Amino acid sequence: IYLRNKKRVPKNTDEFFEASVGNTLADIFFRPYTEKMWGISPSKLSVGIGARLPVRTNLDMRYFNDNFQALPKNGYTEMIANMLDHRNIELSLNKIFHKDMESKYDFSFLCIPIDKYFDYQFGVLPYRSIIFDNKNEFGDDLPSPVVNFTDKFKYTRKTQWSLFPNSPTPFNKCRTITFERPCSMEENPGEYYYPVQTKKSARIYEKYKQKAKNNNKIMFCGRTGLFRYLDMIPAVQKHLKIAKDFLTI
Repeated sequence: IYLRNKKRVPKNTDEFFEASVGNTLADIFFRPYTEKMWGISPSKLSVGIGARLPVRTNLDMRYFNDNFQALPKNGYTEMIANMLDHRNIELSLNKIFHKDMESKYDFSFLCIPIDKYFDYQFGVLPYRSIIFDNKNEFGDDLPSPVVNFTDKFKYTRKTQWSLFPNSPTPFNKCRTITFERPCSMEENPGEYYYPVQTKKSARIYEKYKQKAKNNNKIMFCGRTGLFRYLDMIPAVQKHLKIAKDFLTI
């Protein structure tokens, strides 16, 4: 009853679940979570979405398979601040991007929605957003820093920040717990989190990607520029390569 379908060659996320864990476990752990996360049936999502979820047959409880896993010693804020602390870097915040800004520079790296940049000429690329609900709770620690809700409960997960490395000890047993609720872009405009990758959205993105190649003064980066879900390590690796390739032109 719990057997996976080894004969299935998955063409979408739903079929990936059937092939990797079987329908019974998929119905318990993966399908309800995936549908509330992405707002559509797993059968409409590209197989890469489901393939991000690790399936193991051992007692390794970690999410990632990397041999070494850690957080920056003083957090990501200080890591980024150190990257920007350079005599050749000038930082401006809280400015709305306009295309006429490009004329002031020889080259631009744009971490903005690629479809918005081209005035949605080929259609709107779909995204899901997240609303974060912070609560102060008293009591014992969670069993782990992050707890996922795999059922149809409106939240996908909750996080206890004090359980992460280098976090301060909770005062008076009061813990800050953040609940995450997936939502549409209409409900949380401007907050792009997860590119919804389907066959249709892949075709739309490819058109924008080809159009961007015709402009040798710009390059798109980030989740919304590349229309790609990027974990932190791949994000750093990808953009270091982008910078290296640019400097060697």
